[in-house]
Amino acid sequence: MTKPTRMILRESLISRYHYLRDRLTSRLGSRDLAGEALHETWIRLGNGPDLAPVSDPDAYLYRAALNTASNLNATERRHLLNRVEILEIIDMADAAADQERVAIGRGEIAALRHIINELPKRQRDIFIANFNGEATTAELAERYGVTIRTIQIELRDAVLHCAQRMERKNLFARGAFRLSRK
Repeated sequence: MTKPTRMILRESLISRYHYLRDRLTSRLGSRDLAGEALHETWIRLGNGPDLAPVSDPDAYLYRAALNTASNLNATERRHLLNRVEILEIIDMADAAADQERVAIGRGEIAALRHIINELPKRQRDIFIANFNGEATTAELAERYGVTIRTIQIELRDAVLHCAQRMERKNLFARGAFRLSRK
């Protein structure tokens, strides 16, 4: 009985590992990348249906590892671009954060504090506790002896009140409010 092609390729990879790694290293310029590509190739050979017979296992493994290395490099480039973009954003100075903007922001915060104080006491307490992360809607419902839906309605009404008074469409939330049926 003949061995499955995947098993033959895995055995060949084991016996010729150093040769393949050295050959890939000279082609890729990185021993680490060559080793990682061979490791990924090993893993891929362990999965899936059997392959058609291969006349030259070394050539097959070499080509498979090169393709894997190419995929690994492409993935790394995408991640590298994301890291570079993130670092650029972090290092970006906000030239607009001048004294005028700071004063406007402080004024808006003071106005919002005044507007929050206009809310009924229970609604204000629920809003502040939830906004500060002191309590979840479920904890607030238990504390006040009401349903989660009632707490969500109180929160929605508080946000809408603040948004209307601040003359903004969506002050704290994006999209529509979702209410629980509990």
